[in-house]
Amino acid sequence: MNSPDDTRSRLLESAGQVFADKGFETATVREICRGAEVHNIAAINYYFGDKENLYQQAVRVAFKGSVEPMEVPQWPEGTSPAVKLRQFIRGFATELIGDQRKPWHFQLMSRELAQPTSGCVAFVRDFARPHFEALKSILREALPEDVSGERVNLTALSIIGQVIHHRCARTIIVQMVGDEEARGYTAERLAEHIADFSLAAVGLAGANESAKRR
Repeated sequence: MNSPDDTRSRLLESAGQVFADKGFETATVREICRGAEVHNIAAINYYFGDKENLYQQAVRVAFKGSVEPMEVPQWPEGTSPAVKLRQFIRGFATELIGDQRKPWHFQLMSRELAQPTSGCVAFVRDFARPHFEALKSILREALPEDVSGERVNLTALSIIGQVIHHRCARTIIVQMVGDEEARGYTAERLAEHIADFSLAAVGLAGANESAKRR
């Protein structure tokens, strides 16, 4: 007998594939249930509330690999900006890159990037913006006091963009560097590279070695 968690997971997986292929409007709950081998179409409402919330959950999985919340890091008083930045990047990259990639993730992401819907809005509200604000807070500690808000925003977007690139552009990256090298681009390896690069960019290269050990 299937557990409730198993049924919910199968519905979400089927929904992601159907939404990626057909889009929100064209996809039907009947088709989603059929793909999940769930015979009662009311299961969508039972587990997700409605089709729109199911779609938002599928978009979240497409962008970050899971529906599990990622807490914004909290650090003890006195933690250096270099340590905070490295740990933030490590957590963010591990969450987004990981090993959870599936073809429908990229297809659904592409749909949302081309024509954003409520799913994209919910993802930004619940996940992207809180982490963006946390990253900006770290950068305000690391950058000179008189730096403009625009530069803080652009620096934060550059760091996030490095992670997003490796999340979204895997196919292109493989063609650029070859499959053998790309297989070595684990979340951990990429996190260390992005952290090294970003710490140097904000003038914290000197604090890099001590930050690596934390």
